[in-house]
Amino acid sequence: MASLHICNTFFEQELECKTDLHLKKWFVAHPAIEQLQYLPLLYAGKSDRILVSKLPKDPDSRLCLFEDFPPLPIEAWGASAAIEAFSQEHGLHFSAPPVALVREIQSKAFAFVHRPHIPGTALLHTPEDIAGWVEKTSGPKVLKRVLGFAGQGHFFIDRSRNLSAFMEREFSQDRPILAEPWLPRKFDFSSQWEIGKAIELQGVTTFETSDKGSYSATLAGPIDPLFQWAIDKHLEIALPILKKIQAMGFFGSLGIDAFVYGENQLHPIVEINARKTMSRVALMIQKGRDPDQILRMSFESKPGGLLPGSFSRNIFIE
Repeated sequence: MASLHICNTFFEQELECKTDLHLKKWFVAHPAIEQLQYLPLLYAGKSDRILVSKLPKDPDSRLCLFEDFPPLPIEAWGASAAIEAFSQEHGLHFSAPPVALVREIQSKAFAFVHRPHIPGTALLHTPEDIAGWVEKTSGPKVLKRVLGFAGQGHFFIDRSRNLSAFMEREFSQDRPILAEPWLPRKFDFSSQWEIGKAIELQGVTTFETSDKGSYSATLAGPIDPLFQWAIDKHLEIALPILKKIQAMGFFGSLGIDAFVYGENQLHPIVEINARKTMSRVALMIQKGRDPDQILRMSFESKPGGLLPGSFSRNIFIE
């Protein structure tokens, strides 16, 4: 059945600010969001439609505006109060778990509580907690916003400035801060899932990150057999957590990040993304093209790109 795709890559910002912004305004809240609203062009079906805030030159026939869209069931990037309000306003079918539940699962605090303990990590609630942790934790270290994403929201103690402002932003919203030693990553990967009556593994991808942990690219396809042990252990640890998430009432797409560091040590659950992910998109495209070959999908700054728009970064597939 055809769907109306709404690519709400403002997902984390909406969870963070808890504002009642209209859906159309969310689409223009940041240049990157304006660019990524077209992301379903890479995976939507021929009979699907994609809701966007504006049409590019020579638009794909699947694109439609707020002034003229068909009454199709909504397929979203993730749960959204703005999409829920839009669906009710126009009588469209939209099925998503409660936003409050999604916010709980999305928070790095949830992953911290349910994953195996990693030495040196802590969930901190006051400036005094942070000062004490910094004093006793040697080496490079990072503080993370619990609703940050794609490496954004990282505060590096030795390289970043204005710790007071970083703490005030989070503590004023009654959000803890996740503190971790900065670990030397050797192999970043993620598992992609669909949760409904069953918990279905969609695939495993590897990905590239910057030296500050920001997302650069996803590799979908055959995995390096040298790291199969890490994937097997990650899946073993992830499954009980996924069963708990399912029992809590969550359904839909979900991704879990992990990495290998040091001398083949595994950080099995870095964070849980309770939404679609770039890795999920890369998997969908790779399976449709050639399941036996590796596909690299990146979001980077260079000429060209697959999506319409003028943002400094774009999607590239190799």
